[in-house]
Amino acid sequence: MVDEAPAPEYGRPRRPNPETVSYLRGLPLDETLASHQVRAYVDRLPKTAATDKGGHNSQESFHEPPEYPPLLAATHAALSSIHNELASLSCEEHSSVQIETLVRIACRFSNTAKRAVLACMSGYWPFMCTHRFGSHVAQTVLRCVVAECQVNLEDVDDEARAIVEDSYSALLSNEIDELPDLLLKALRELRPFASELAVHVCGTHVLRSAISILACVEFVDAYSPAGNDNASEWDAGPLAAARRGKIKDKKKKRKKPAAEAEGDTSQSRQEVTIMKRLSVLSEFQSDQFVSNSMVLLKQIIDVISFTEGKKNTAGGVGKKVFPPGELQQRTCHPSAGPLLIQIIRILSHLDERSKQTTKNKSTKIELESTADRRLGVLPKEPQYSHGSDAEALVYRLLCWDATVACTENSHVDDGENTVNDETKQQPYAGDVIYGLSGEPRGSILLETILRCCPDSFHDAICNAGGFYDEKTLREYAYHSVSNFVVQAVLNTARSRRQVSKFVKCLTSITEDGSIIYFTGDDSSRNATNKRMGIVWRTMEMCAAMGSSQDQEQIIHALMRGYASISSTTDGKEPDNEGSKRKKRSKAKGLSAEECIPLLLGMKPASIEDGGGLDHGIRLVLDPAGARALHHIFHFSDRLRSDWVKGFVKVYGQGDLVRIANDGLGSRCIMDGLLDGPSKSVASKLLYAKLSGRLSFLAAERVGHHVVIKLFRALPMEEKAALSLELSQSLNRLGSNAMGRSVMVSCAVKEYLEGENVWKAALAKQEEKDNWLKEIVGEDDDEENAKSGKKRKRKKQKGE
Repeated sequence: MVDEAPAPEYGRPRRPNPETVSYLRGLPLDETLASHQVRAYVDRLPKTAATDKGGHNSQESFHEPPEYPPLLAATHAALSSIHNELASLSCEEHSSVQIETLVRIACRFSNTAKRAVLACMSGYWPFMCTHRFGSHVAQTVLRCVVAECQVNLEDVDDEARAIVEDSYSALLSNEIDELPDLLLKALRELRPFASELAVHVCGTHVLRSAISILACVEFVDAYSPAGNDNASEWDAGPLAAARRGKIKDKKKKRKKPAAEAEGDTSQSRQEVTIMKRLSVLSEFQSDQFVSNSMVLLKQIIDVISFTEGKKNTAGGVGKKVFPPGELQQRTCHPSAGPLLIQIIRILSHLDERSKQTTKNKSTKIELESTADRRLGVLPKEPQYSHGSDAEALVYRLLCWDATVACTENSHVDDGENTVNDETKQQPYAGDVIYGLSGEPRGSILLETILRCCPDSFHDAICNAGGFYDEKTLREYAYHSVSNFVVQAVLNTARSRRQVSKFVKCLTSITEDGSIIYFTGDDSSRNATNKRMGIVWRTMEMCAAMGSSQDQEQIIHALMRGYASISSTTDGKEPDNEGSKRKKRSKAKGLSAEECIPLLLGMKPASIEDGGGLDHGIRLVLDPAGARALHHIFHFSDRLRSDWVKGFVKVYGQGDLVRIANDGLGSRCIMDGLLDGPSKSVASKLLYAKLSGRLSFLAAERVGHHVVIKLFRALPMEEKAALSLELSQSLNRLGSNAMGRSVMVSCAVKEYLEGENVWKAALAKQEEKDNWLKEIVGEDDDEENAKSGKKRKRKKQKGE
């Protein structure tokens, strides 16, 4: 344990006055009503005045001056009257909720109010951070004071400026500092207590907000739908949800419903965040504030990582590598663990921002747009470089010896002892990685390191952690927590050489069926907890970077794995002839047609079971199996052809319609067929099966996407037949927006006008699509890469 000096005591506010609490609880505060009043006030101002971000301003000027928003005036008056008790009231249950509302209303329309709020809380920040209700107020204040005002009324009208100055005259007479200085002063109060706040259930949340503000970043949902561009960030987005403290209605406790399959409801939605540049006031964008905030950020991180006042280098303090201690224990702490994860991500982001160029900016936009919840595609994290602060922190967390070279060439697996030699060179790292993999919070930290580290260090972690060893990898895969680390390792593989190493280990693990039909010890209550996530990530890795040989090995291993579990689950004792047949089947594996129903977890439903009906039966697919099948459809043509034909053959029309009308099935399976390399073959097979039911799908929320993509993938003759079928259901298609979209994309009305008009419409659509592809650059990189490889081979042969 690192020796620390005793932390100083922090100031504690007095208990709030009961009369003031009653006064606050009686205030009729409404942020939405205040926003409407301010908007009406701005609209009645002369058109020469400034407007808010929404552009709300009238075209007429009124002779009578507009009335200042009464709710906003009451907010300023309330804040000025309780400024001496603001910290005390923030730590009371009911008054803290009112304080948050007052802060949001005042800071939304006044920069002077932000200065007043920060000045009132000066000296009490550490205590508020450790308080149940005060921590909520602290987070709301920090987020609101740095945000841009929706409209700063002080710059709009002299009357508004006079009202604000009169409300806070008692505070302004003391000549308080400017807003950036007040914010830095407040955050400096937290620096001595950063180590204590990191493990506090309330303080860690305030510390995360403070670190994000100093780094000028915020974490947003990677899968959030596109919002309204005209809406203010105070009404939509992370700032709208910045209010933490809310009084919830007291309801009777009810039993939680059983967990449903992923992809069926929004309750099972995977929460993934990405970092976004924080939109702040111009005062917080000056070079001086940025420089001071970076210094303070580094000081806070040094306190959290026990390196304050010491030279911090990669691998520990100085050149010495410390054994696992309190810092490693905090990686698994429920409060400190998420904080350390956020620090690594922020430091990686800052390192990438410091060396960002125009090319990196365009790459960043492209990466942020690749996140896909249905396919489980995670946004790419920014990677830190060698010698950065992020690398020093990672080395200290893993007890990594920086003197050991971790280049890619030093980790080539030429023999069986390479992995063992690397583990010997790292005295503590192997045990630390092994321990973190089995902890719920520590495993997430390790996954973050795998996503943010450079390519050479990723390979070094795999060597030191034993991920290239079949026995160790099997142990990881069987564990209820470590199997997610294995998925992260596969998802972040950096080279084809790594893929070959992983496939070599995973082939034997997959072909015995142990991860397909897992029956080992698990903390969950499910007796047959499968590890299909590993299968999914393996297929994803092989489709993205694996060679044709790697793809063939893993797909044949999957077939043999299903043959293995099918033979072990059969309770009947076969005769000698049947036993020989099963041995041959197990050696060769099941066919693609037999594997697909097992992979998706959905059996072809008969008419008696409702398979021919469109409603009444809910479709349930295995998310990992559906995603694995999506990537199998992107394997080489020799390997995927049987799976494409087998999928269309094994399911009837009713099942295909239900899959096409399901969110997960449509995105993973149908898009894999119609957007993948086998779309020319798959489109003809699907059209033959779905013919007669396309009008129904064309009017459905999810199914109409399949109809549009099917139309685009078909040749001209089948396109004409599809347009003819849709033209016979104009009333149904015109009844909703989905059907009308299909009518436009498939040129249904033009088809009724004649063949020439229909072909002209298709040619116009194709020209538009090609123009968009040229702008986005879709499919150009692959074609250029293929042509480049061919040219290079020709030149080499010619030479």
